[in-house]
Amino acid sequence: MHTVQHGVQQAGQARQLAQQLIQQTQQGSQQYRMMLQQEQQNIQMLEQILQREKQAAQLIEQSLHSNELAIQRCQEVVNICNQMQGQLTGPEMTTLQQPFNNQLQTGSQYNYAGTFRQQ
Repeated sequence: MHTVQHGVQQAGQARQLAQQLIQQTQQGSQQYRMMLQQEQQNIQMLEQILQREKQAAQLIEQSLHSNELAIQRCQEVVNICNQMQGQLTGPEMTTLQQPFNNQLQTGSQYNYAGTFRQQ
């Protein structure tokens, strides 16, 4: 009889211990769920940041391209001015002045929007 009571007592203790383990494991699982949710939110935030950074990089790239085009156009103007200055200050200055005056009046080879125009 004493052995039966001892067995029943041990079974009860084992059940109680198993129930405690279930409860602790469920609490651990809940903590893992919260951590997982937090990590998923972090991933979403990082993806949004990455998307904004990609957009910023595209905008910078477009601005850089626009600057390069502006530099080219300005260099073309410098070249034209150098040609005009060289021809106007040369020995044939009086005969060359008239064509350049006409070119300046017609807007040279640039339209008012600053884009290159075919002649």
